[in-house]
Amino acid sequence: MGKRLLDLTMPFSEKTIPVPGHPCPRLEPLTTLERDGVRNTTMTFSIHTGTHIDAPSHFIKDGATIDEVPIERFRRPGVRLDLRELAEPGAPISLEHLEKAGFDPSEVEGAILMLATGWSDQAWESEKLYGANPYLARDAASALAEASPSALGLDFAVDDTKPWPNHTILLGADVLLIENLMRLPDLPRDGFEVTAFPLRLVGENGGPTRVVAELGR
Repeated sequence: MGKRLLDLTMPFSEKTIPVPGHPCPRLEPLTTLERDGVRNTTMTFSIHTGTHIDAPSHFIKDGATIDEVPIERFRRPGVRLDLRELAEPGAPISLEHLEKAGFDPSEVEGAILMLATGWSDQAWESEKLYGANPYLARDAASALAEASPSALGLDFAVDDTKPWPNHTILLGADVLLIENLMRLPDLPRDGFEVTAFPLRLVGENGGPTRVVAELGR
């Protein structure tokens, strides 16, 4: 009793901006109420569109697929770093920025660490979502990987360019990546729990995810 749920998931539709080079989502009626007496819809989209989780196998040769990740990894206490005054469009977020926001490695081990810039809340319906976004600097990615959170939640793209080194650094350290989150600035610094269960896609490198934070009063 007294708990409040905050939906951190990006709305999904044919207007959802895909990763550059990925197809736009398509949702088409399979059956209709008028013709068939029941509504059904087919969807075609990249599993890395909208809010999703990257499994280690996304970049790591022998990394775990999304169905192999233990289910308890997707429900953990959360910690949020407020980077709104530090992150700039098109610029790296450095370890110094993380430390100014209060990054404490001992506080985030095994937790789900949320990096809040407010970027996706501003740009989720714009082509600027990818390309003009802030991104992690290499020293920040390395420090986060060493801190060993269960997962890293972001409202901005992890990398700025190919070959996506930050993905390799983090997924190589078995840090799951929860991407395209929204409303992270609405979270408190701590004292909340994150539930982020992806679809159980056998042998796949990630999965679409509904992400919810459970807050106190």
